[in-house]
Amino acid sequence: MAENRVFDIAVSPHVGSSQNTRRIMWDVVIALTPALIAAFWFFGPRAIMLVAASVGAAVLTEWLCLKFMKRPVNFAFDGSAVVTGLLLAYNVPAGVPWWLPVVGSAFAIAVAKQAFGGLGHNIVNPALLGRAFLVASFPVLMTAGWIAPMQWKDGERIDVQACGVPTAHLMESGELDALSGATPLNALKQTFSWEGEPERSEEVRAMLFSKESIKNLFMGRIGGCIGETSVIMLFLGAIYLILRGVLELRLPLSYLGSVALFGWLFGGQGWFDGNPLFHLLAGGVILGGFFMVTDMVTTPVTKKGRIIFGIGAGLLTMVIRRWGGYPEGCSYSILLMNLGTPLIDRYTKPLSFGEVKKNG
Repeated sequence: MAENRVFDIAVSPHVGSSQNTRRIMWDVVIALTPALIAAFWFFGPRAIMLVAASVGAAVLTEWLCLKFMKRPVNFAFDGSAVVTGLLLAYNVPAGVPWWLPVVGSAFAIAVAKQAFGGLGHNIVNPALLGRAFLVASFPVLMTAGWIAPMQWKDGERIDVQACGVPTAHLMESGELDALSGATPLNALKQTFSWEGEPERSEEVRAMLFSKESIKNLFMGRIGGCIGETSVIMLFLGAIYLILRGVLELRLPLSYLGSVALFGWLFGGQGWFDGNPLFHLLAGGVILGGFFMVTDMVTTPVTKKGRIIFGIGAGLLTMVIRRWGGYPEGCSYSILLMNLGTPLIDRYTKPLSFGEVKKNG
């Protein structure tokens, strides 16, 4: 009697993987933890409070949206909302009021994510769209809420409504250094408008591009957003993701490489006089390069497409920094490239096995 055989039929892919959404998201959370430790060290308990408020708002908003849409609420605890809340908080200054990241996280989850159908269906990075919403809605708080690192240890009262340090005053007094509340990118941006004062511009840029300034940028002793200042801690998180097999290097390498190239090409006053290391370490380039430009949902799936995406985002970052009205271009460059992802995937799609490329 012939043996009965049962065959399981399923669609491709047929190669399994131990990774899943929950594991990847919590790996990212772990990788972002060193930057949180640095944020506490430089900006004090206020940084932890802002991060906690942002993450709590993100998870709660996700849960409420899923309940409203009558979808399984266990998706609210897969780690994706926590990642969105962390990244949103990391992209705001430490001096903003507590409700600002709450509003940003709620917008990121409800509008940028759930309105499109939830995880896997959003067309742009939710945290970055939340940040863009905050910059458009509360520009003063988002561009003047800087706190000098270690200021909290001095026992000074922090005015969350006006805690920025005016860069022009520091430049005039000759006291511009890495410990000021003014961000290095703000300081560099102002030098581009000093066409009638070339000596002053050159002096400030020399201070910003100095070895001491680069060292402070690497360690995090600068003014900036909560999670972007300490490059060394962000590198630790990136190494963890690489070891866990989560981080694919085409996107971050193409993005960081293009920022360095274009930073040298036109990141100074003229051509070929920029400091590529400064532009890599200043602002949110490292945070964006390893934790936001690598978003699996909103970036191309093809190998060529990932490289094109990274180069395009790097070029846009430097164009905005040099000629835009905002000193930092990382967030907006990634958002703009997110919108171009479907087109990039379409024109970089590899041929199917056995398919012949048509001429003309």
